[in-house]
Amino acid sequence: MRKLLTLLLFATLLPLLEACDQGDDIAEIFTGKTWKLTYITMNGQTVDFWNGNEAAYNESERLRRQSATFTVTFHGGDTESVAGGEFNARAVNRTINGQWTADGVSHELRLTDIRVTGSDTDVLATAFYNGLQNATRYEGDSQNLYIYYEDGETTKCMAFHVQ
Repeated sequence: MRKLLTLLLFATLLPLLEACDQGDDIAEIFTGKTWKLTYITMNGQTVDFWNGNEAAYNESERLRRQSATFTVTFHGGDTESVAGGEFNARAVNRTINGQWTADGVSHELRLTDIRVTGSDTDVLATAFYNGLQNATRYEGDSQNLYIYYEDGETTKCMAFHVQ
C-alpha cells in the first residue's frame, strides 16, 4: 500500500516537473530596457581594433561613453522559449533597425531585415555594426547581455549592460 501511495504521489508530481522551463526568460533579458555596449572581446581578451593607435582608441572610448551611442533596444514578446520583435540600435552616426528572434533554450540569436541610415568612420562603431549584422547567439540575464558574432574565422563577443 505504501508503494502504491508513493507511486501515485510521484505520478501526480511528474507533470509539474515536466512543466519546468529549461530555457531563459527571454523577455526579461531582452525587452523593456536599453543595452549599452561595454566592450568587445575575442577569446576572453579585449580586441584591439585600433592597432595600437592610442588617439583613435581614446576617441572611440569618448564616443562610447556618450549616453546615446552604442545602444540597442529590443521590442517584442515571447512564446514559450522563443522571443522576437523589432530592435533599434545606434552606433555613433549610424542608426540600425530590424527584426530579432532569440531561442531561450539554444541561445540562438538572429537579427534580420537590417536597415541602416547614416554612416560611421569610427572603428569601434564599425565593429558594433558588424557584430549586430553577424549575431549568432547570446548569453545573459536582466542586467548583462553578451552577443556573440562571427567575424571571418573568429567569434567575438559584445558585452552590454543595462543603461
